[in-house]
Amino acid sequence: AVVSTQSTGGINEKGYCSVNVIDELNVIKLSYINKEHFHDPPEIKDSDVPIITSDLEECSDWDLTLRELYPHLDNQKPIRLLADRSLLGIDLVKKCIQSLIYYNLATVISPIQYSNTYYVTNAIHTIMQDVDLQEECKQYVKMHPEPEPEWENIFNFYVTFQSGIKLKRLLMFEKPFEKNINERKLVEFGLLKGILKRLHKYPVVRNLDIDSDSPPQLKEYLANEVLDGQHSFDDISVKLKCKLNKVEEDLEFCKNVTIIQKLGV
Repeated sequence: AVVSTQSTGGINEKGYCSVNVIDELNVIKLSYINKEHFHDPPEIKDSDVPIITSDLEECSDWDLTLRELYPHLDNQKPIRLLADRSLLGIDLVKKCIQSLIYYNLATVISPIQYSNTYYVTNAIHTIMQDVDLQEECKQYVKMHPEPEPEWENIFNFYVTFQSGIKLKRLLMFEKPFEKNINERKLVEFGLLKGILKRLHKYPVVRNLDIDSDSPPQLKEYLANEVLDGQHSFDDISVKLKCKLNKVEEDLEFCKNVTIIQKLGV
């Protein structure tokens, strides 16, 4: 009866449960899946940053891969770095994150960097009319328990992205930290809720014949096959293990390369 009560309560509350039958060595682990609520997870890129949306502490004991990966999940490291730090194969890490996304335990966004450009979307109108979402946002972005961030200040920061602005320029004109607002969390919440979109840049080489005027580093990018319009600056930075600003400096004004810009998460 005790096992039945604990398992039913856990599944109803969280969709999964772990019940000790006799002792800690004899455990029943159950989960309930309603396929109507789940969708195939997206393809995971090396540069994607997993964002954990539910408590994984109990789940981490269920899966050997997740157990090794769990200590490194900090909502900041990209997939490639997670694989390096956890000593797991990158394909294994991607499959693990895809499983978490499938069960609505995680999602992915692009790396948040101060050189990134963000645009506010029409979803800002939704949060203006949703008091519960405003409260969720305040709790998500605050740096310290007190004082409580004011929604008006948070809204004004989001509106600053209206015409597209780099995060570092926002900090030049505004001071979110003075209002107990974490600017990274502000952007993260905006991306998760569709309030913000990130401007991604995809380089495409126009001519494979490199002349004497072409920068020598262009050969490295061509050798790694990343100038095909399918790899963003983030993807290239992570794949080649170099800083994003170096990729930007090398390719942004290269006469043999066209930069395609797209909005995304």
